[in-house]
Amino acid sequence: MSLQILKDEGSVYDPVFLKILEDIPGGVTIKTDRFPTTTKEIKKGTLLNADSSSAGLYNVIKTVRATAAKTTSVTILAVEPTDHLFKVGDLIFLNSNGPTATTITRVSTTAIAVSTTGGAVASGAVLYETITINTTTVLYGADAILRDNVEVRKGGVATLLDNLFAGAVVRGTVDESELPYFVPTIHKTDLTARIRFA
Repeated sequence: MSLQILKDEGSVYDPVFLKILEDIPGGVTIKTDRFPTTTKEIKKGTLLNADSSSAGLYNVIKTVRATAAKTTSVTILAVEPTDHLFKVGDLIFLNSNGPTATTITRVSTTAIAVSTTGGAVASGAVLYETITINTTTVLYGADAILRDNVEVRKGGVATLLDNLFAGAVVRGTVDESELPYFVPTIHKTDLTARIRFA
């Protein structure tokens, strides 16, 4: 009886990243003070921002899509039932005729309540964080995309894990339909020269 060795080649399918051309050597450290208390992990494909005050430290970028139109007279916004990262106190831009951002007062998986009625929001609009009230200026611009899922809290444990190290992609192609959160045009523009959204 002889020993037979077979070689089989194949490729592993990654539904988020169709091609990775460049990542950050050694990875990044993700800032932990921006997660809701219910968040257990950050999903692969989350947009990241390089912190301007600390090299190697990155912030998560929060976005969510409206599932129904909001008129100017209501303070409740219906949103996509995903594990979005918004929490009470965050400022969210309401797509309106004029630049209007308002403070989040209550959050659930399917709705966000805001402090003022603000502007009208169209169904399907992708909303993002702003730097101040009544502006369209984003809180964080996109610099990279999270390469893998990262555990934030272990099951049943309320405290955040320390030292959240993660891989981050800065150049490549992503399947936009597989990203965990919707990406508004303003963040796509940040990444246009380095990331292709397919």
